[in-house]
Amino acid sequence: MKHNLANTPLWEKLVSLMGFLLICFTVVYLVWSAFSNTDQPPSIHFNVANIEALEHQYLVLVDVKNSGDKTASELHLEGRLISANGDIQRSTTKVSYLAPESNQRVGFYFTSDPADGELTISPMGYQEP
Repeated sequence: MKHNLANTPLWEKLVSLMGFLLICFTVVYLVWSAFSNTDQPPSIHFNVANIEALEHQYLVLVDVKNSGDKTASELHLEGRLISANGDIQRSTTKVSYLAPESNQRVGFYFTSDPADGELTISPMGYQEP
């Protein structure tokens, strides 16, 4: 069976062109990604999103971002609150999985108001998945 290109419908030509372009863009992206990945370890950044007063404690909601090139698994975080009278409170949490360029919201509980003290959030350690 002989098939003539002139007999091929226009919609079929457009679909095949879109498929070809998709494959080309995918190959270009994969090559670019392979050469641009600097393979940096996780770089963890924090942003306090909200502080909520609960019945007997305060909940500090924190956005955690990984701006590195590697995934952080079992990421342990510590929140430390130094209140105005010098008392130190610590609260810990764990993020199971934080992929590169991703965000996750976590919460820390304290008995004193974080607005009246000095709050610091620190990464304590992680595992490579």
